[in-house]
Amino acid sequence: MKSLICILVGLCCVTLLPGTPMREIEDRAASGEVAAVAALRDSASAGSLRAMNYLGFLYWQGNGTRLDRDSALYYLRAASDAGDAKAAANLGHLLLAGAPELPADTAQAIRLLDYAASRRSPSAIRELADYFENNPGDSASAQAIKKVADAYSHGHILRYDYRKSIEYYDRAARLGDTVSKRIVSELLEIFPDILVRS
Repeated sequence: MKSLICILVGLCCVTLLPGTPMREIEDRAASGEVAAVAALRDSASAGSLRAMNYLGFLYWQGNGTRLDRDSALYYLRAASDAGDAKAAANLGHLLLAGAPELPADTAQAIRLLDYAASRRSPSAIRELADYFENNPGDSASAQAIKKVADAYSHGHILRYDYRKSIEYYDRAARLGDTVSKRIVSELLEIFPDILVRS
């Protein structure tokens, strides 16, 4: 016997069958369907990191739910602490931008984005690249800077740009990253005039 979650919304009955794909539940929750939001909460309570991350997003935006920044941060932190790269990227973005409910914390944001980038999160790598592009003097993390260099070098996630990759490898090398030091040394043999150092 199939169980149904049935919620009266006006005069119609909204149902979610067991086995409904998570993407469909997320879409329905974003449109404000009460049963879908409840299904996400149930999944989050059962340990679904994806559900926690998505609930955090919904509550932060007030999209499909009431605006509830405390609940948003609760779910994002729980998923991030459990190792979810998307939640780490989302929380890192919020910490980098800051908000009245969440003061900016650049060091923590870079750590979270670095973690997410190491799990190949495209949004985390783009966020790191944007941050380091706009804050060239920040030396928050040699590993995070190296991940940006790798992305430019491979043309994966960021558009291939050998000059930017060398620039970022050099920044990471100056901060002590040994792999970046080796890469810069090898690249300078091929392109001796590529770096203009002050």
